[in-house]
Amino acid sequence: MGYTIIRVLLDLFFFHILRLHVEGEENIPSKGAVIIAANHKSYFDPPLVGVAFHNRRLSYMAKSELFRNPLFGWLIRKLGAFPVKRNSADMGAIRQSVRIIKGGEPLLIFPEGGIVHGRALSRFHPGMAFLAILTGTPVIPAAIIGSEPLPKRKGKLAVLIGKPVEVKKARPDDRNTKELDGLVKERIQAMIDAYEKGNSVPFL
Repeated sequence: MGYTIIRVLLDLFFFHILRLHVEGEENIPSKGAVIIAANHKSYFDPPLVGVAFHNRRLSYMAKSELFRNPLFGWLIRKLGAFPVKRNSADMGAIRQSVRIIKGGEPLLIFPEGGIVHGRALSRFHPGMAFLAILTGTPVIPAAIIGSEPLPKRKGKLAVLIGKPVEVKKARPDDRNTKELDGLVKERIQAMIDAYEKGNSVPFL
């Protein structure tokens, strides 16, 4: 009940007040595990991607510091968040991620590891690719446009959803994680560049 109420309020806020535009909804699988890899521009991004993926309930990692406030921690847990200790190999967060994937649910990850302003993407951390390869889970690239808080926000608010990148289950290593990171990053950047130039978005 709590999730449903929060979700209705978020839908009203993003779609009817901020006029969120979503493209590529046909690329969202109706069931089964998938990792959603998105760029990160503001604290609004997790619920923003959540409402864009309207037919799926997402789980996502959030830095452990956000759970120190009991009320806010309760709220983001209702929205699918679970804590991760940044700048460390948090085995608890990794195990929780694997449980979500094995349960056939979608997992949202921000591979940049933190908020990055500007059009160009920052370096990807290896966690997203590691989990995808370890479990053989497809990755959906997602591009977030214009989610910066006012007064930095310019132009339209949009989420662009790319086609799933199929991933073969294997032992993750430096080579295959860098290769997957590079491919997903390239697709997100291509969607951002095309949208901001007013061109047709290449969902690839």
